[in-house]
Amino acid sequence: MTVSFFQRRYPSANSVLLHGPRPVLVDTGFGADVPELVDWLHRHGTTPGSLSLVLNTHSHPDHAGGNHALQHGFGRRIAAEAGDAALINGRDPDACRAQSLRQPVEAYEVTRSLAEGDLVGTGTSLFRVVMTPGHTAGHISLHSADHGILILGDALHEADLGWLYPAREGADALERAADTIERLARLPAKIGYSGHGAPILDLPAALDRARRRLGSWREDPERMAWHACKRVFSHALMLTDGLPEADIGPMLLDCPWFHDYAAHPFSLSPVDFVPVLVAEMLRSGAAAWQAGRLVATAPHTLLRPGWPETPASPATWPRLDR
Repeated sequence: MTVSFFQRRYPSANSVLLHGPRPVLVDTGFGADVPELVDWLHRHGTTPGSLSLVLNTHSHPDHAGGNHALQHGFGRRIAAEAGDAALINGRDPDACRAQSLRQPVEAYEVTRSLAEGDLVGTGTSLFRVVMTPGHTAGHISLHSADHGILILGDALHEADLGWLYPAREGADALERAADTIERLARLPAKIGYSGHGAPILDLPAALDRARRRLGSWREDPERMAWHACKRVFSHALMLTDGLPEADIGPMLLDCPWFHDYAAHPFSLSPVDFVPVLVAEMLRSGAAAWQAGRLVATAPHTLLRPGWPETPASPATWPRLDR
């Protein structure tokens, strides 16, 4: 067996275990969900302490949130793209986009920086690092030509692709995402393991769907913004088990991402954008009222009580001794 795939519920992203004498775990999910990750590793013949490396496709908290527990509890090394590594190890307040998204993530250190063409080995398989920017500027994927495998993070999903955030990831995020799709299309692969949803068994069809979606976003930037806002807001609702109406405005107005999208492309004041976004969440079915609370409708796991137990904002992480 070359890989095992862990399809996970929100707020976590999927995890992929690369088997071999030196097993590698790609993406650790949300920090509150570490117990289920540890159980899954044991069921697949691997203990957390036997992992040779933990690698992140990108540093958003749903992909890198379990890093803290694996590093501090089991002494595991963490690998990430070099730009992400610099922000994380420098304790930048917006490392992992935690400040922009207002999502909690516990402290960790990147011990191996990755760049285009680097090789990640398990002792029986080699995976090559492929830069796949768009969803984030430093997004990476892994490719094994020998096994016909792509590990994609949020570069591509079965019927979707990662939301785009031009205000923080660069004004050319859409064009970089389009370039990424064409680059992936040129790689020999039979199966893709995405960061959300099921494995991609028909890569050409998924790539064509992504091309069409990117084309529609190019024609109408508001579509791209709605795609992002609904996903980020849904994630926020999952972390709070929904919100009563009186708390929705204050929560959104405290979020930098909300201010960024209100300004562009909607050209609305943040206060005016609150009811517009709530109405779109309801219209699209991304959220619904239940017992007086606006809740996310996508299947998700509630945060376990007591998490986090350590500082969960990069602005308050312990500084590294350098």
